[in-house]
Amino acid sequence: MNLTDLKQMLDERSDGSTAQVEHHLRLRGVRAKVVARRRQRIATWTTAVVVALVATAVAVPGLRPDVTPTPAVTPTPAVSSSPSTVLGFPEYAVGSHVVSATSAALSKRRIELTMVPTTLDLVVFMRCDGVVDNDVMVERELTVNGNHVAGGNCDGTLRPADWAGKGVAVGEPATFVMTITGAQRSGDAGSVSVPVPENGTVALAIGERIPFDQYPLPPRPAGTLGPLDHTLPAGCTEALCPNAVIIRSDPADPTRPVRQALTWRTLTSIDMIAQTPGLLHLRVGGVEVGTGEWWDYEMAGYGTYGDEGGEWKREYGLDLSPGDQVTVEVVPEHITGAWQVVFTPIPGSAGG
Repeated sequence: MNLTDLKQMLDERSDGSTAQVEHHLRLRGVRAKVVARRRQRIATWTTAVVVALVATAVAVPGLRPDVTPTPAVTPTPAVSSSPSTVLGFPEYAVGSHVVSATSAALSKRRIELTMVPTTLDLVVFMRCDGVVDNDVMVERELTVNGNHVAGGNCDGTLRPADWAGKGVAVGEPATFVMTITGAQRSGDAGSVSVPVPENGTVALAIGERIPFDQYPLPPRPAGTLGPLDHTLPAGCTEALCPNAVIIRSDPADPTRPVRQALTWRTLTSIDMIAQTPGLLHLRVGGVEVGTGEWWDYEMAGYGTYGDEGGEWKREYGLDLSPGDQVTVEVVPEHITGAWQVVFTPIPGSAGG
């Protein structure tokens, strides 16, 4: 995921209706995301999760490259060797199955899609193709049944939590409308508004989430999986993030939940990575504050915001103060390889 995608994800969450934008737009620039979130009042996909803290009862591994071996575990999910597409969208993506899609010329500035959902766990995929000038970012607004969902970059993925609050109901027609609202050109001096390009195509697709064991995962790579490809989030070094806490999977059994007692430090972000498809549930004080998702073996980073700014209190009822003793738990689900979670506190955060 590039920084534009990351900013879009934060903008979409700031609408208030988007509880958590997750998935294949993986966040390697977690810290950049948090900066953008503070400028506009926030949030993420995703895309995930939690806290920066200091270990008290359990020693935290040092900040060093991960060399966790991959255990000999036989994967159980289904395999798909040649993924199919629907109007250029992958038929299966981000844990969902695309059930409806449409496209139109970008010059029309509007695209509409009506479908009848069988679940309220929906994912929206959007795309603008064929824009000649690569420096131009097309902007859009998405509505459903006349209710605003989110604005932002034309290219992206959304998974709002409150579809019912937007007038969507299982078994009832839902009409999604994506309207092109403008375009921006990025340059050395920043972004400036420019006319919407006449060339290109706009496309919209709706996916319905399906059970993990029904999702056609890609084949597991032959041989031993490589080591996790990063230890600290983008923008972090041992000098810049001296209080970062790293929680790693059990080298002998990556399916085992890992618990750690911490002296709380206010978090700016949380960054996760896993070798294999599966989920990582992150719980703080017994409350689940995020879930990392992987649907392939690419070992992409997955990030989320921390409790800085009071989001956790508003969203989860968690009112934590620096110095509180807190138990953090990472619970793998379907994961069959090494994983890692990094909690990054805000600079100068108090704590033990």
